[in-house]
Amino acid sequence: MFLRISSALALVTATAACGGAEVSPPPPGAQVDCAIGAGAGFSTVCTLEQTSGGEIVIHHPDGGFRRFARMAETGALVPLDGAEPLVPEPGMADAGSFAVGADRYRIPQALLTPPAP
Repeated sequence: MFLRISSALALVTATAACGGAEVSPPPPGAQVDCAIGAGAGFSTVCTLEQTSGGEIVIHHPDGGFRRFARMAETGALVPLDGAEPLVPEPGMADAGSFAVGADRYRIPQALLTPPAP
């Protein structure tokens, strides 16, 4: 009997703790255009973060993200997570447009240019 009561109390406590969870602040970085998921239209809801290690992280509004590294020789982006390749898309002259899986991104060239050493 004691086990059932303490288990029920633990469940109620855990449920109450989840209900009051705070929303985390958005990641630091520049807002960029993205279309997350098949058939989605572009909107400025993703955040581009440049890490101190030279990686680029694109944060999605749903909490998902994609990490990229720059190739030293060419400056091209290479996805670091998952098996889906980066596929360049035609875009505007001042922006890089590419897809990874069903997600599409349109990022100003100024944000994609590697920082000077």
